[in-house]
Amino acid sequence: MKSLTIKPTALALLFWFSGSLLAQEPPSNAAQTKRAKSDMSSFIRMTKTSQGLPNTLDTAVVSYSAGKNGVQVDLIGAVHIGDESYYAQLNQLFDQYDVLLYELVAPEGTVVTPQTGDRSINPISLLQQGMKSFLGMQSQLEKIDYTKPHMVRADMTPEQIADKMRQRGDTAWTLALSALVDTLRQQNLAENNLSSDRSSVEEMDFLELLGNPHQAKIMFASQFVTQGALDQALGSSLNQLLVVDRNAEALRSLQKQIAAGHRKIGIFYGAAHLPDLEHRLTDDFGLKLEDTRWLKAWDLTKTDQPQSNPLSLLLNLLDEIQ
Repeated sequence: MKSLTIKPTALALLFWFSGSLLAQEPPSNAAQTKRAKSDMSSFIRMTKTSQGLPNTLDTAVVSYSAGKNGVQVDLIGAVHIGDESYYAQLNQLFDQYDVLLYELVAPEGTVVTPQTGDRSINPISLLQQGMKSFLGMQSQLEKIDYTKPHMVRADMTPEQIADKMRQRGDTAWTLALSALVDTLRQQNLAENNLSSDRSSVEEMDFLELLGNPHQAKIMFASQFVTQGALDQALGSSLNQLLVVDRNAEALRSLQKQIAAGHRKIGIFYGAAHLPDLEHRLTDDFGLKLEDTRWLKAWDLTKTDQPQSNPLSLLLNLLDEIQ
């Protein structure tokens, strides 16, 4: 009987977006300012120990400004499940801004509390709850304090997303089929261009993956970094809806905050959104890259999670999402 294998790319894409739906050494300043067309690796990285073993998964805080005494906008990359210390760092960082804009597809007036993620009946959110426990990490929705008065939701509502779909003649089925075709196309291209890079992650047997949470964590981290051009991975239709349209909404909110006189503004969005946001900030707002800092999101060296019986873990995972 053929074993069930996991395509790492598909799982990585799932985790890029699930947290936003409710319904090596840092480069030198010179290298930063000369950065070419941005891609995922500009905002998320995986570091290794001196022995070449996985060390951390980091997300970037990238600052842009309009010059002296002008507005400063920071793009703050997010991964939607992470170490508790990561979200503690973010909560402290957010207090430094006049306004912090964040992503969340939800109805107008939604108040995010630590219980929001637990109450969600979105199947992806339910799966994320199970994976959070499986990987021994925490949920962004539970650990980020969204109740502070300077925290402003800057995202589309479910109704706005539905309107965009109708305008383009899309349904859930057309989007799913489009994504499937594009995923298969990218998978075929990847198989035709196999890399000899030892750091690449191979497919894993599903039960083997369940029995080794630490290795699963490394697999996800590697895929987040090596995903490449997200528009290719998602396909044009989903990329337009999940990235381009939502980024446009975030920047409409940014424009309002600038007009209101705020000068230090953070935009807290999934790292997958940030390459497109960077282009818009530099091209449309005339901002210039100033600085890049890195925050440790995942510690990849911890092996204190013992390997377990994969069938027992599968039952526990299913119990988490019921």
